Amino acid sequence: MDAVFLDIDGVVCTYLSTRLSEWLRLPLEGQIFDPIALFWLRRLIRRTGAEIVLCSSWRDALEVDDPLCKAFIGNLYRSLERNGTPIVDAAPRLPSADKGEEIEAWLSLHPCGRYVVLDDHDCFALGPEARKHWIPIPEGRGLRRREARLALKMLRR
Repeated sequence: MDAVFLDIDGVVCTYLSTRLSEWLRLPLEGQIFDPIALFWLRRLIRRTGAEIVLCSSWRDALEVDDPLCKAFIGNLYRSLERNGTPIVDAAPRLPSADKGEEIEAWLSLHPCGRYVVLDDHDCFALGPEARKHWIPIPEGRGLRRREARLALKMLRR
């Protein structure tokens, strides 16, 4: 299996999607996601057959017994499923670890060929191996053609 470790804020939840949600007067738990970023994510997944592993702070909602948090995360999962890019798993949350260590912990338990990390922040100081697979997404802009092409190249190597 190849994997795409996906951060949400700044990658598929962007300034554009926030503005669209506000313009459409959607409730917070009905947030729409950046249609351009979703297009490029779908294209990447279709071309590589990679599976999506959530590595965003949105993972916290998976462990909270709060109706609003459940609504947020449920909306995310349904939106990505409709997009043809379902989330298949989530990296573990580890105390005193950064995202790189959490990704490396997930990789130690799951057989994975190639992988990329789509994130708008460099949070890999303690997980330097994961940093080598990081595709930086310009903050607030979201996944676009340039980053999708880089990810495609990395997954096809």
